[in-house]
Amino acid sequence: MKTKTSTAAVIFGNNLRNLRKKQHLTQEKLAEVLDVSTKQIGDIESGKSFTTGQMMDNITKFFNVSHDELFLSEDQKRSIQKEAAKLASEMLKKNQEDFDKKYGVEFHLRSDD
Repeated sequence: MKTKTSTAAVIFGNNLRNLRKKQHLTQEKLAEVLDVSTKQIGDIESGKSFTTGQMMDNITKFFNVSHDELFLSEDQKRSIQKEAAKLASEMLKKNQEDFDKKYGVEFHLRSDD
């Protein structure tokens, strides 16, 4: 009988695998650090099984990431990054415009000295 995997479990597993590989860790080493079996790490990374709340906390602490980062797909992360960059750019532009309105003339007068 084939088991059904959830999208959240697959995304979580992919993110865990990516974090592990970025740290150049084997599944065996990560399993040792988290005090679980290598099979459990493999099953989580493949989306076949999920994790406990305690293990999730241990993962976030070990890799120094938020819980959100473990559940966002790469597309979602890119979308959030693009939106954040757009908002930051708009805020900087607005702040520059406000700054120019308030101090622009004063700076222009001082620079002519």
